[in-house]
Amino acid sequence: MDSEFGARRRPARGSEGLLVTGGSRYRNTAVSTSSLVTALIWAVLPVSPASAQQTPAPLPSNQKGCLPAPTSTEGGMPWAQRRLVPDSVWPLTKGAGVIVGVVDTGVDAGTAQLSDGRVMRGLDVTTPERKPADDDCFGHGTFVAGIIAASARQGTGFSGIAPEATILPIRCAVATQDGSPPVLTSVEMANGIRAAVDGGARVINISASTSVPDQGLAEAVEYAARSDVVVVASAANSALQGDPVTYPASYPSVIAVGAIDEAGKKADFSQTGEFVSLVAPGVGVTSVGPRGAGHWLGSGTSYAAPFVAGAAALVRAYHPSLSAGQVKRRLEATADHPATKVPDPGLGWGTVNVTAAVTTILPEESAAGMPVVTAELAPLPPAKQTEGAGPLLAVGAATVVPVLVFLTFLMSRLYRSGRRRRWQPARVAEISSGRDLKAQ
Repeated sequence: MDSEFGARRRPARGSEGLLVTGGSRYRNTAVSTSSLVTALIWAVLPVSPASAQQTPAPLPSNQKGCLPAPTSTEGGMPWAQRRLVPDSVWPLTKGAGVIVGVVDTGVDAGTAQLSDGRVMRGLDVTTPERKPADDDCFGHGTFVAGIIAASARQGTGFSGIAPEATILPIRCAVATQDGSPPVLTSVEMANGIRAAVDGGARVINISASTSVPDQGLAEAVEYAARSDVVVVASAANSALQGDPVTYPASYPSVIAVGAIDEAGKKADFSQTGEFVSLVAPGVGVTSVGPRGAGHWLGSGTSYAAPFVAGAAALVRAYHPSLSAGQVKRRLEATADHPATKVPDPGLGWGTVNVTAAVTTILPEESAAGMPVVTAELAPLPPAKQTEGAGPLLAVGAATVVPVLVFLTFLMSRLYRSGRRRRWQPARVAEISSGRDLKAQ
């Protein structure tokens, strides 16, 4: 299993030890005026020296132990937010009322853009005590949660896709004693999914995977599907290491997410396969970290998945009657489809389109209580007259009446003109050779 937390490692054959995965040219035009103005401002205004000095640093490639607090802040709007334009639908919904389970390393509830009370206590499934999971040593879960639901904050253009959604942190991975990347088993992933369902999540993000199928993990995903919960999973980062099928991403009910770069191209590390549902920004994306108010930059399918989880939260908030299966179908149908046959092995149905996902009404959803536009009945045409002189009289009247009106108007003008001259002949202007006008 590949890790976005640190160096890539593959478990020994037969081992159940799994490492957490670590981590266009298309644009929907149905955006609000305020969103368009915001995008244009960020596009044309020069970056101030202060903002340039505050460019977030990349996450450590060989992190040991707890992630330090970020020391820099994203002053502008990150490319992923400019690409997806989530604020175009915020006048309709910001995801309020939807709980998103983040099955990961925990989420730091004290992080500035997540500190407004929307991070629940959560649950740590790695220990018998089942402690809360609203803190985060390694930082991976906090980074993921920020992409989903970070609130807007003065001094930065970064915010989450669904900034009013509630985060339910489920810790299923912890740092090891020697400081190496967090390790979890398929059992802990399954327990994490079940705990998120039981905790009230309507959307679950799990940025972890294994290339070894596991019955318990499959049953946990099925439990979520029966409970009408949308499960979003990272496709994994092993495209250059044999491109194996990964789980839980490849289970049929799961939305498997790959990564694209700023140019809209599939990231070279992003997993491919028939199971890939969608792609989202996953190279150099911005989010928050624990124990600080700044930002980090991260790459990986782990960080592409939460963009889709945030979009799913917006859809569930705005279309509460849709089932989990319908939410998945909507996200796929409204994506920016690639110029290939879909689903494409590398891009799935295409790049998630937040605006279209929320605002489009699919024909098959009309039976689920969605509004249906119906045509107003036109008035019946007048009955035809087949006999008599009626049609001829109508045509004659249509011709004669305008003529009579014109003649009446002309005679009235002549009458008023004659009275003004006291019925004397009208004067005539003659042009002499000297080009002077003389009245005659």
